[in-house]
Amino acid sequence: MKTRLVNAVVFLGLYLAFLSWYDGWGMDPLTAEEIDKLVGEAEAQDSNPEELKNLRQLLKDDDGEEFFMLNLNRYEYSENEVQKGVPVAYQQYGQAVMPMILKRAGHPIYVGEISDYLVGGDLKERGWHEIILVRYRSRQDFINMITSDEYLIAAKHRYVGIEYAEVIPTNAILSLATPRLFILALLFLIALVADRMIRRAQS
Repeated sequence: MKTRLVNAVVFLGLYLAFLSWYDGWGMDPLTAEEIDKLVGEAEAQDSNPEELKNLRQLLKDDDGEEFFMLNLNRYEYSENEVQKGVPVAYQQYGQAVMPMILKRAGHPIYVGEISDYLVGGDLKERGWHEIILVRYRSRQDFINMITSDEYLIAAKHRYVGIEYAEVIPTNAILSLATPRLFILALLFLIALVADRMIRRAQS
């Protein structure tokens, strides 16, 4: 009985450890001093005044909770490249940036191509090629990532592969695309299997 209880506690502890990492337990909203520091770092990277203004507003909105970044991309293709799909340069950017996002408990929610027509309307002059929705643990995680030296190296590929992009921060009112329940179910099933093996060994 004691071994089975230990088994249950271990898997409960694993799930709580996952939640602590995924939800960023203990991460407080950014202070005014931290915001000034981060904006200063971005300013040193030659960001334009409008971008710095929007960045400051993004950080002021930080509540320490998760948020989602909506990316609307119009791609730029090289001269000899097939003018369809994701350009090679942007693929290189994505391959470099994805590990940075994942290690900060972020992940894509949705990636999809955009049709060249609208139902019940006309496309604006600046049509989009692709929509990408990414979950970030917090605004602090996001800004720490995009001001890192590692990201700045990868971003060079983004500038080559993007003609124009809109990057829009959003807060979820309802989101069912979360790994929390999947991880809970997975650990629960593993714990049940382990418990059955313990009972067989003890019988």
